[in-house]
Amino acid sequence: MRRHLLPGAAAFAAALLVALLGLNAGANTPDSKPRAGTVQIQLLGVNDFHGHLEPPQPDLGGAAWLGAWLNRAAGSQDDRTIRVHAGDMVGASPLISSHWHDLPTIQATNLMGFDVGTLGNHEFDEGGAEMMRLVRQARYPYLAANTVDRETGKPILPPYLVLERAGVKIGFIGVTTTDTPFFLLSQWARQYRWEDISDTVNEYVPALQRQGVQAIVVLAHAGAFQDGDDAAGQIVDEARQMDPAVDVIVAGHTHSRLDAEVDGKLIVQSLSYGVAFERVQMTIDRASDDVVAKSAVVLPTRHAGIEPDPDLSRLVDSYKRRVAPLANRVVGYAQHDLDKEAVDRLAVKAQRAFTGADVAFEDSGNTRSDIDAGPITYSDAFEVQAYEHPLWRLHLQGSDVLGVMRDQPNLLVDGPPGDQIGPDAVYTVAANGILLKRAPFDLPVEREKVGTDLEALVAYLRRSNPGGTALR
Repeated sequence: MRRHLLPGAAAFAAALLVALLGLNAGANTPDSKPRAGTVQIQLLGVNDFHGHLEPPQPDLGGAAWLGAWLNRAAGSQDDRTIRVHAGDMVGASPLISSHWHDLPTIQATNLMGFDVGTLGNHEFDEGGAEMMRLVRQARYPYLAANTVDRETGKPILPPYLVLERAGVKIGFIGVTTTDTPFFLLSQWARQYRWEDISDTVNEYVPALQRQGVQAIVVLAHAGAFQDGDDAAGQIVDEARQMDPAVDVIVAGHTHSRLDAEVDGKLIVQSLSYGVAFERVQMTIDRASDDVVAKSAVVLPTRHAGIEPDPDLSRLVDSYKRRVAPLANRVVGYAQHDLDKEAVDRLAVKAQRAFTGADVAFEDSGNTRSDIDAGPITYSDAFEVQAYEHPLWRLHLQGSDVLGVMRDQPNLLVDGPPGDQIGPDAVYTVAANGILLKRAPFDLPVEREKVGTDLEALVAYLRRSNPGGTALR
């Protein structure tokens, strides 16, 4: 069982356990009896699916079970239900989706019947052209109000959408975290500009109101973390600056559980990888079109007591069979579980060996999974290095290498200790494409691309285990 991680966040398994224990804690049970003169509209939402077509935990998640739960939740309210997502449905995905550039996941979201979604930062992992290709495969619209083309200054996708259910209109605005460039290779980051979230929302609220829309939902790939009734993070800060007309914010990005009210706005987020979904009930007054009550509950997609959706099961099984010869290929063996820290050390050591460098650096956020004891398959290695970032060999002065060790302690390093590095000597350094955006890796020095971080890890595992010797 592989446990997946969000760069910079706590281990997914530990966070998941804590979050699941409190999924329903403090949540209001949605009112099934709206008042006279009102109508109840239901939102079913997910975020940060990251192509997890198969269950990330033995009895939790997976596209077929997520789809079944969404169908059950829609139930008798199907004509008053809107299915939404808050981005990162693709990107940094397991091999079963990534091998086909995440087309299988888009096909799965089509089968789940989503009505509208927004872009996350990972939709841009392979650049704008690839993102647009995937968006065109979706049978529902993507919104991107604050992602603008650098040349035209205009949104690259529709900024908002109006949907009608049971005679009332609901407006949706889609926004993406302004931190997006930090997660992208420089050639992709420079294509677009990500403008302030709340300023953008406030720009489009009047446009919706002019169309008679008073019920307004923001799909925001930006998140926060919640402890009890207190929530803090980017989307909380942005919510405080949003127009009071905003009623609900479906959040994402932080892979956390949110069910909080901030300045009258309900903010909800349902963890990640499809292990949960949110059910939001909005009671709308038919006379004023205003939302007069709202509540949410975050529900786990447990396998017990529900049958997986057959169409989604067939889709997933089809891709699973097709990728199996590659996915199941054993490339190494681990004598015991390797946690995130151990995997990070393994990855940076592999990159140094692969490039023949004196020193290798890596951001721990570039690895996304730990490794269990036993055979290590190609699929396991892929989940560790799901980004497949290009790996570079470059030459830096010892003073620059020492500067990285001193000023960027968050980076992992494999090589000689600092007291053995001469400031005036020149060293061969290994770094992936993300680090090339940072000083001093961005210096105009001689450099050479040497495969990918995934290739480095697989090669190292194979060399370290030629006769099945276990990694320790």
